[in-house]
Amino acid sequence: MKKILLSLMLAFAFTATKAQCVPDPLYVIAGIYPDSAAGLPNAIVGQAYNEVITVITPTDTVVEVFGQNIPVAIQTVELINITGLPPSFSYDCANSVCTFLGGSSSCAVLSSLNPTLAEIGSHQIIINTTTTVDAGLFGIQTQDDVLDYYYINVSSATSSVNQFNNFSFELKDIFPNPINNNAKIQFISGNSADVVFTVFNYLGDKIEERKIVANRGVNDIEISANNYANGMYLYSINNGIQIVSKRMIVEN
Repeated sequence: MKKILLSLMLAFAFTATKAQCVPDPLYVIAGIYPDSAAGLPNAIVGQAYNEVITVITPTDTVVEVFGQNIPVAIQTVELINITGLPPSFSYDCANSVCTFLGGSSSCAVLSSLNPTLAEIGSHQIIINTTTTVDAGLFGIQTQDDVLDYYYINVSSATSSVNQFNNFSFELKDIFPNPINNNAKIQFISGNSADVVFTVFNYLGDKIEERKIVANRGVNDIEISANNYANGMYLYSINNGIQIVSKRMIVEN
C-alpha cells in the first residue's frame, strides 16, 4: 500500500504519557489538538511538564492499492514506539492503549517530572506507526510508517517540540556559552548534505574550518576552544545553498 493521506493522523505520535487523560470535548473535527499552528506549551528545566493531546481519528481516507485510488475505512492507527526522547520525558496514551480507532476521539500525553540541564540540546524523535485500513475487495491492508521530522529542543529556559522538513537548515546556540574548554554545537539539516563549518574572529580572520557530512535531522559538532584567544567569535554552517551564523564567546 502506497504512502497515503494519513500524515495528519501520524503527526500526533510524538505526543503520546503514563497518565489518564480526557479528550477535550471542544474539538469535533478530525485532527490533532493543539494543532501545529498553536503548538505545544513550553516546558521549563526543573519544572514538571504534562501536556494532554486530543486525537480525533478520521473514519476514512483514499489510498492507492495495486495502482488504483480507492476509498478505505480506517480501522486503527497504532503507535509502535518512539525513540530519541530526552531521558526525563516519557509518553503514554489513554488507558495505556496506543491504538487509535478510526472515527474515535482519544488522547495522549507527553510528560517529564523534571527536565534537566543535562538534556540541553536538540533531540531528534523517531516515530514508528502502523495503520490498518479496510480496503473492501482488496481486503485488510496495513502500512508501516517512520516519521523522522520532529525534534525536542531543550534549553535552560524552555523546551519545545519542533518539526523540520526537506528544506530545513537551522543552527543552534553553542552550549555552554561562554566557552572555557569544550562545547557542543548542533544544527538541523532537512537532508543528508556536505556542510562546511567555519569559525571567524571578529576581525574576520578564519580560525577553523571543517567539512562535515551531515545526516538528515540533528547533527552535533564538538569544538575545543583551548587554542582560541579570549574574545567574541562568529561560527557558521554552509550547505552550498544557505549560510547560517551565530556568535560565541571564549573565556579561557
